[in-house]
Amino acid sequence: MSTRATVLEAWANRAVAETVDGRLVAFHFPRRLERPLPGDEILLNERDELDELLPRRNRFGRGDNRGQFRPIAANLDQTLIVIAAEPAPSPDLLHRYLAASRICGIEPIIVLNKTDLPTPSQAPFDELEGLIELGYSVIRTCCTHASGIDGLAERLEGRTSLIAGQSGVGKTSLVNALIPELDRQTGALSQVTGKGRHTTTSARLCHLPEDSGWLVDTPGVWEYGLWQMTPRELLRGFPEFLEASDGCRFRDCSHQHEPGCGVRAAVEAGVIPDFRYRAWLRLLDEQARLSRS
Repeated sequence: MSTRATVLEAWANRAVAETVDGRLVAFHFPRRLERPLPGDEILLNERDELDELLPRRNRFGRGDNRGQFRPIAANLDQTLIVIAAEPAPSPDLLHRYLAASRICGIEPIIVLNKTDLPTPSQAPFDELEGLIELGYSVIRTCCTHASGIDGLAERLEGRTSLIAGQSGVGKTSLVNALIPELDRQTGALSQVTGKGRHTTTSARLCHLPEDSGWLVDTPGVWEYGLWQMTPRELLRGFPEFLEASDGCRFRDCSHQHEPGCGVRAAVEAGVIPDFRYRAWLRLLDEQARLSRS
């Protein structure tokens, strides 16, 4: 008889899952089955071996150094993209995360942390109001003063969220503020995995308080890259372009230099913010480099 479980963490050819009755189970997975991810729903057999990986709603991931997609977690409702004044992100880090979330069919939420610091007058900070006008959510938080934490917690209720961001932006402090009993959860998990309880070397699915939802904690990164894709696929990461692109003269318009481009016309008319169009061009150039590598 099979037991349903949720994958909490996976690395190499091993993983840990939590069964419906709250039992933590470590298991190996055979090569014939796809590698499970945090957030996956699975079936374990009577010997606590992986029997079946249940269908996913989506996967979130990143590009590796060869431009290949590397999944991080599955079955997500939203991504929390944490940025802060220190260390300030590169101009395109936020746009890459936003595009990746939309392409994967996941709602992105921008979390501006360390709001006790002055907000820089440079990208992407001076673009946040424009992103709000486009329909993106921005939540401002400060762990030092416990500001904005309750509002962020409300957005997580009943949902499975992934939190990601650059190393040093205070992501760990946010996770600890959102999950006060995190040490207990990671301690129990480390007893099963044999890994250090305070090291986040792989994505890890955690319970939110009172089982109000799930949060996938991810290791901090210095940079986040997309994977190789076609311009049409990348366009899904810029939903504000979609309506305007219907007016393009050419079906395979890259929105760079083609005559009769509806997207460029919308930018010139102020319907699409110039900063989003410039981000599109930079990410398109990045895709061209990936295709040559």
